[in-house]
Amino acid sequence: MRRALAITLAGLAGLALAGCAAPEETTAAPTTQISAGAKDEAIAKLLPADVQQAGKVRVASGVSFPPMEFFDTDNKTVLGFDADLGKALGEVLGVEFAFENVNFDGIIGGLNAGRYDLGLTSMLDKKERQQQVDFVDYLKSGSALMVPKGNPQGVKEVLDMCGKKVAVEKAATGDLLVDDVTKKCADAGKPAVEKVPFPDQASAVQALQSKRADMVAALDLTLAYSVKQAPQQFEVAVSAIDPLPVGIPIPKSKPQLRDAVQAALKKVIANGTYDQLLAKWNLQAQAFKDAAINAGS
Repeated sequence: MRRALAITLAGLAGLALAGCAAPEETTAAPTTQISAGAKDEAIAKLLPADVQQAGKVRVASGVSFPPMEFFDTDNKTVLGFDADLGKALGEVLGVEFAFENVNFDGIIGGLNAGRYDLGLTSMLDKKERQQQVDFVDYLKSGSALMVPKGNPQGVKEVLDMCGKKVAVEKAATGDLLVDDVTKKCADAGKPAVEKVPFPDQASAVQALQSKRADMVAALDLTLAYSVKQAPQQFEVAVSAIDPLPVGIPIPKSKPQLRDAVQAALKKVIANGTYDQLLAKWNLQAQAFKDAAINAGS
């Protein structure tokens, strides 16, 4: 079955409502199945007893962020690098990683309220977030700015955001970037960035498609993927802004789970599964093979 990306389908729907032309093409998501192998009994014993008994890890994820996490055409099955990594970690630990779609700005609160065990949702490991959760780091990425093809407003640096409408996913990397740049705009005597927040990344991209925003700010790995899906509509104008590790957030009250996930990640890296997943989703440039805890700054 051809698996057109949910982001593209959502974009088509949005354009239809707006009476605009449809994107010129879609690209099938990769379907290669990659296994991490049999359960590692020694690592599985590191899991907390309640997780072992439940047989699953409850995963919070904002499922509209390709190529990291997005829905298949059935609008139920979660695809993407994070989905595959969760499957691989689950195989090592002998449990299911059960994904639940959650708005990004509610994930840390949901973790600390006990509704989920961890997040797999492309979250940057930042010092201020380490006050609330621990991170097991598995990628590195920076922020980027995506603009209409041809870059009609000549965006070349972050200060070109001043006075412009910038679409972001609420509480995500782009949202935090806008707040930082707005302070720099004030220092430079320029108008503030006009932040246009949305509950998910797909809606932010639709806002640029329908000209309700001048650009989108988000992690470079997802914006590069959006350009790949619609090269005649978008381009990345600025990339590699303030790169940091991307981590799996886990409540500070669950150090045993944190250590079990870190051990499983090290196993997935050592046996080559991690490299296969990077290649499947074209994320080799984002490799981070230390499986470090709280390496962000």
